[in-house]
Amino acid sequence: MNKLRLAVIFGGQSSEHEISLLSANNVINSLNKDKYDITLIAITKNG
Repeated sequence: MNKLRLAVIFGGQSSEHEISLLSANNVINSLNKDKYDITLIAITKNG
């Protein structure tokens, strides 16, 4: 079975930067690693 490729983009210049990190962590931890090939894309506070 081929895994689906999935990118999780999080962070950014928003005042909600830290919340985005926590939310992304929750999403990543809930994904089935056997089903998805996950790429993480983190955006710093500086963009």
